[in-house]
Amino acid sequence: FLLRYWHATKEEFALEMVEETLMSMYKGGIFDHIGFGFSRYSTDKKWLVPHFEKMLYDNALLAIAYLETYQATGKQEYAKVAESIFAYVLRDMTSTEGGFYSAEDADSEGEEGRFYLWTPDEVISVLGKEEGKKFCKYYDITPEGNFEGKNIPNLLGGIIPENDIEFVEKARGKLFAEREKRVHPHKDDKILTGWNGLMIAAMAIGGRTLGNEWYTKAAEKAAEFIFSKLIREDGRL
Repeated sequence: FLLRYWHATKEEFALEMVEETLMSMYKGGIFDHIGFGFSRYSTDKKWLVPHFEKMLYDNALLAIAYLETYQATGKQEYAKVAESIFAYVLRDMTSTEGGFYSAEDADSEGEEGRFYLWTPDEVISVLGKEEGKKFCKYYDITPEGNFEGKNIPNLLGGIIPENDIEFVEKARGKLFAEREKRVHPHKDDKILTGWNGLMIAAMAIGGRTLGNEWYTKAAEKAAEFIFSKLIREDGRL
């Protein structure tokens, strides 16, 4: 709504509100900085501590919001956040037939957020002492912890400098591979028409806006799944 208000009125403060909110959400712990995608909501005013459940519909609507803000501002950081959402959905939330799954639980091994939390020692064991300490500094991973003695990676202290983006991405990939060895939260693999419609829209907008045929094809495949599997004999979805 604010983005459309800005577009209609050119009231700059409306666009500032949109950008501040979207960047705060991305920098906070509500965004999964290791494996991508957004959690369902934040439990604090800093966007640091999420309810760790990830929902398809949230990620679809957020992808659209970041894409439209990219269109409005031309700033690549919004496109990159949308791309990371799509990377998560296509990797973890897409069936072999093309439909999109509904959600991932917050808990694993009986503890909320356990899958997503890190200690400095765990990071250093994967990256080595020097690179591990550097990564921990960027992502607020401390001995004291920011959530029940462990750490939710976040960028609330600032965005990564341009000259360290390549280092961070390589380190993130190593940590993601290590995290994959953990017990995963339960995946709700229901394929719901309405929620798939939202992600189909997001993927289609992403394909058009970013010139990425992969997203367009994912949208088409999910739509084909709905037409072939989710329409009753009386024609209703």
